[in-house]
Amino acid sequence: MIKLEVTNLEPGMILAEDVYDEDGLLLIAGETRLHGMHIDFLTRKFVDYVYIFDVVKDDVEKYESTPAQLEAAGQLAVEEKYKDTVVKFKDIYKSYKLGRVPVFEVLDDTVEPLFQSILNDESFARRMWQIHAYDDYTFDHSVRVSMISGLLAKWLGLDFHIIKEATLAGLLHDIGKCNIPDEILNKPDELTDEEFKVMKTHSILGYILVKDIPRLPYNVQMAVLQHHERVDGSGYPHGIKGLEINYLSKIVAIADVYCAMTQDRVYKKGVHPFDAMSFIINKCHETLDFSISRIFLSNVAYFYIGHQAKLSNGQVGEIIMTYKDDPARPMIRVGEEYIDLRRNLSIEIETIWDL
Repeated sequence: MIKLEVTNLEPGMILAEDVYDEDGLLLIAGETRLHGMHIDFLTRKFVDYVYIFDVVKDDVEKYESTPAQLEAAGQLAVEEKYKDTVVKFKDIYKSYKLGRVPVFEVLDDTVEPLFQSILNDESFARRMWQIHAYDDYTFDHSVRVSMISGLLAKWLGLDFHIIKEATLAGLLHDIGKCNIPDEILNKPDELTDEEFKVMKTHSILGYILVKDIPRLPYNVQMAVLQHHERVDGSGYPHGIKGLEINYLSKIVAIADVYCAMTQDRVYKKGVHPFDAMSFIINKCHETLDFSISRIFLSNVAYFYIGHQAKLSNGQVGEIIMTYKDDPARPMIRVGEEYIDLRRNLSIEIETIWDL
């Protein structure tokens, strides 16, 4: 590898080492193939030099470690990016709470490492589902919605700048909660009807906070305002429906619902992913965008192949196949027996885990 000044970098070069900022937070992971936006990002962060591979890396180098070691290292890198983003977002949230509005560059820099992984790291999507909660629900939830919104935009085949906007929109979607009273936001049990009315104001409060930030994309502003709108008009704050709802808002809405269902809270344990998928398919087909939901669910289900599942009939087996037309009901192998949950509607998945 060679040491090279950032001013001499060219698209296509591959980083040989992770790049950190002066506070020790990861900016770009090693082995990232640089694009022009990466070079601009490093320049904006005042990075003087980086280490790059002096030749195009041969895949043979990857076999110097065992597959298990490589997988563990890859998972650790994903979790570090996740934790770094949570820390940065926590600072942004506190700034808003104190009345200090961050500039666009701070917001953009916060999601940059996640965005790079979504765009360039094919293993990121597989590994991110294994991340455990790092901080309290508010911060953890926003970063998870950010990751899933960006991935969903990628799965939909959207341009890279829209993927970046989706990642940023997911991070900021609940920023209005910084102006919700703590006794409501942190209540350890379910909200009363009156408290829920107050909580529902967070989308408008969030829009007020972000609408005048120079350079913040319009799509991101709309996602903050509209992520609780529903295609049948049953959502809030304005009860708009169908094509009246910004497309990015529909993406963030699906990520938000999925994360809210699968994450643990003080007063309620999250459901397992296939329960959430089933709920979205059966209960949300008129409220969430149908075509976007299908793309999301068929992709998510795939990442749980190989997980163990305990079934409602007491059997335990391995998830070996998922179906695009019914992602919530996979094929389970129990010993020599194969149980297709699409045909065995009386059997449900109770819990799943990874070995």
